[in-house]
Amino acid sequence: MPAATATLHAQTPAPEARAARAYQAAVQTGPPALRAFLDQFPKGADLHIHLSGAVYAETFIRDAGEDGLCVDPAALSFTKPPCTPPLVLAAQLPANQELYDRLIDSFSMRGFVPTPGFSGHDQFFSTFGRFGGLNKRHNGEWVDEVASRAAAQNQQYVELMETPPFSHAAAIAHENSLNQDFAQYRQTLLALGLRDEIFMDREDARAAEALRREIEHCGTTQPAPACRVQVRYIYQILRGNAPEQVFAQTLLGFETIQQSMDAHEPSWVGINFVMPRTASSPCATIPCR
Repeated sequence: MPAATATLHAQTPAPEARAARAYQAAVQTGPPALRAFLDQFPKGADLHIHLSGAVYAETFIRDAGEDGLCVDPAALSFTKPPCTPPLVLAAQLPANQELYDRLIDSFSMRGFVPTPGFSGHDQFFSTFGRFGGLNKRHNGEWVDEVASRAAAQNQQYVELMETPPFSHAAAIAHENSLNQDFAQYRQTLLALGLRDEIFMDREDARAAEALRREIEHCGTTQPAPACRVQVRYIYQILRGNAPEQVFAQTLLGFETIQQSMDAHEPSWVGINFVMPRTASSPCATIPCR
């Protein structure tokens, strides 16, 4: 190596050293500079994101209007039509600022103040039962919203937690009691067609990803920054249901993930058990997403 080149190479700080110097300079300059530095810093991966919990309440209200849902002003939740009084058409909410604001508070932790009888934990889990009933066709839009936010924060990878269809598996489990021989019970469920739902579960992630990439113009000459965010999916298991149903849904999740991996499909990569454990929680009776 020529001497001049060797000298220049030696004088060039390693990327880690440059990053450390930039960080120290930002710290010394003050909070605004430090915030600007951290804002542009790569964030890596976010591995535990509940899809329905990461979407803004305003998005849910807009989607409810598109789906023709109603709003119950007393329960502050969505409900199915007909929207006879006192129910209100969700599409009319933008013209009703007071109800619109109360519904956002009902669907989120915005402005929440805990009381001795109702904690932040209670409010968090109660929100899921209030915005139910939305059409699954919106999943791709919601994935885009989360991916776009991740891109703006310089995140490179996210794992979204979602509950795909499992009604067939639940029905089979309901008709066949769980015994102590788990291996035998597994074979019983498989023999009764539990795998029949795998196609729908794989399609759940495929459809969401396809719509998200269409919205973001991925693969075109003008892709959105969100296209750079790699998205994978975590299969949610509703642990608050009956034991045989939890077993069946868990088995369906494992079988779905295995087929997805065997097909080298960039979709389902893991399982996570969700729902609060307390019997008094709204999620004990409502399938929380």
